[in-house]
Parts: sequence; structure tokens; C-alpha cells
Amino acid sequence: MAIMMLIAVIIVVSVVYVGYQQWLQHHRRLMIHRERVAAIEKGVALPPLDVEIHRKNWGVQRLLLLAGLTWISVGVGLFPFMHVMALYHQRGEFGGMQWLAVPVILIGVSHLIVYAVERSHDR
Repeated sequence: MAIMMLIAVIIVVSVVYVGYQQWLQHHRRLMIHRERVAAIEKGVALPPLDVEIHRKNWGVQRLLLLAGLTWISVGVGLFPFMHVMALYHQRGEFGGMQWLAVPVILIGVSHLIVYAVERSHDR
């Protein structure tokens, strides 16, 4: 019973955390909007909005780079581990299991390809 309560608390805290992050992002955008409206009313030149979009894209780019490198690292570590497990058991039941690491590595490579393509478009 205590395990179920713990799981319920973790789920509720996770949902509240995500909601709070969305609320903060909304208020940040609202503040930017108010600043831009005040600048328009005063006749002050507005900073280009592309700079803000570029900052946001850079965050996505860093996430793609991190995810790609993480997937590749996990795949490269998983391949020899599974190979050693197959050799250790020698009964054939784990034979070829090391090749399950290849799709993991390819997921990482695809993240890095998307990162490179998006980075070349930004320039």
C-alpha cells in the first residue's frame, strides 16, 4: 500500500512541476509582450524577434546534441557488454544480442544528423 502511495505522490509532484514550468514560461512570454507593447507606444525601436527565436533554437540544438551523444555512448557501452554476456553464457541463448546496440547507436547518429542540418540552416 505504501508503494502505491509513493507512486501517486511522484506522479502528482511531476504533474505539478510540469505545470509550474509552463506557468513560468507563459509569464516570461507575457513580460516580453508587455515590454514590446510599451516600446511601440513610446516609439522606441524594437529589438529583432529573431534573436529570441535563435536563442530558443539553440536550446533545442544543444538538446539534440546531448541526446545524440548520449544515445551513441549508451550504444557503444551496450555492445561490448552484450557481447561479453553472450560469451559468458556460451549456450547460444544470448548469441547475437550485442547487435541490439546498433539501433541505439543509429538513434544517436540520427540526432547528430538533425543537429548538423539545423545548425547549417541557422547560418
